Amino acid sequence: MSTSTRLILLLTALVGTIMVTGGYLRLRQREAIVMTAMHNEVQAHAYTLQAALEVVRGQQDSGQTQQLLNRLIRNPKIYSVILFDEAGRATTLSDPLAAEALKSLPEVRQVLASGEPMQAVRETGGRQVFSVVMPVQLGAGRRGAFEITQPLSFVQADIARARRDVAWITLSLFAAITLGVLAVMSYNIWRPIRELLVGADALGRGELDHRVNVPDKGSEFARLAESFNHMAERLSRQRETATREAEERLTLERELRFQEVELRHRDRLATVGRLAAGVAHEMAAPLNVIDARAEQVQTRTDAPLATRQRNLTIIREQTERITQIVRQLLNLARPYELRRESLDLSQVIHDTVESLEADAQRSGVQFNVISNGPNGKVSIDADRGFLQQVLLNICRNGLQAMPAGGALRIETHAEAITKEGRDFVVLRITDTGAGIAEEHLAHIFDPFYTTKEVGSGTGLGLSVAHRIVEEHGGWIEAANASPHGATFNVYLPQSM
Repeated sequence: MSTSTRLILLLTALVGTIMVTGGYLRLRQREAIVMTAMHNEVQAHAYTLQAALEVVRGQQDSGQTQQLLNRLIRNPKIYSVILFDEAGRATTLSDPLAAEALKSLPEVRQVLASGEPMQAVRETGGRQVFSVVMPVQLGAGRRGAFEITQPLSFVQADIARARRDVAWITLSLFAAITLGVLAVMSYNIWRPIRELLVGADALGRGELDHRVNVPDKGSEFARLAESFNHMAERLSRQRETATREAEERLTLERELRFQEVELRHRDRLATVGRLAAGVAHEMAAPLNVIDARAEQVQTRTDAPLATRQRNLTIIREQTERITQIVRQLLNLARPYELRRESLDLSQVIHDTVESLEADAQRSGVQFNVISNGPNGKVSIDADRGFLQQVLLNICRNGLQAMPAGGALRIETHAEAITKEGRDFVVLRITDTGAGIAEEHLAHIFDPFYTTKEVGSGTGLGLSVAHRIVEEHGGWIEAANASPHGATFNVYLPQSM
């Protein structure tokens, strides 16, 4: 049920209650007036009849008495008039049929005894009447009485008419007031509410140009409609601003995407250039060696067998070097098929250090392995072969950075680092070399990006290591160590 309907029902009930109460009070007042008028009328007839009877009785003329009663009874509102002697016997009456009912009328005896008039309502002849019993002087000190009655049917008819009139007036006023309330509420409440609801629906559909019109400029609904229109206008301006800003943002994004495509294209070209330069530089030396040795084999047919065998061995070595370069390029490009297992990271480090021990001794580098896990054990889920390849590539890069000797520190930390809801362990490899120039840090993991001289490395080792760690769901960070050297932090998913 809507608020307006509840308000109408409340007002209707209130008005109806007031009207019914007022009608009831008016009806009671009308009944009192009618009864009072009847009493006064009967008493007036009684006093008039009393005076007339005393005059007639003084003349001792019973015929005149009967004529007086007959003339009075002609009044349609007078039912009967009865004259009693000093013994309470009915001597003269206008309605003979009522004689039997009057033999034991108590009011007559009380009036004869007290000399005071009395009023009563009684039933006679099947009808209710209002009775007034008055004393009357019969002469010679005798006191009689008479009764004059008026039917209550006249009063009841007046009261019934009054009830009908009050009911009709009450219903008419109630209907008129109700219709007036409906008309006022329809114009001043329902119509503005409908306008506001239609406006709210329009705003909900995005029609911000819709405006609410409420004629009564001084009402609360008019002020609400004005505020609503101001809000719609502000929203319209904000939408226009947002649309304009969105279009500008889209234009800027298109320009940025275009520039990004251009940058990527240039970056790809630069990467292809670096790859081509790296491949050319890496393959140029073995190809030159192969060409020179092949030329010797071809031109010096009289060379000793050992010399020819030596040339062929060098050619095969250089061919193997070219094959290794091509294999690294393929490993960088193709997807990896990881065979994960629960590994002890400390054991993998130990195996890697053993395989690099000879190279470290030649370079004068000393390994320093520290495991911070419980009982020196750090568990991870990884592919053993690929993980060892990561360690080999980073450690070889560190050995090459310390040609005059130094220390290579390998640390493991079992304290979990949480990222995106997963826990990671840290493998930190630190050398005491010259470090990495700041301008090279951002490109240290790019393919064929190297700061070494041509022939000293392919520039693919760190790229391959970066790719393998990413395939495991981790990442690598490179930074300069203090006071010198470089540090590589490898983050790997912790074993569940």
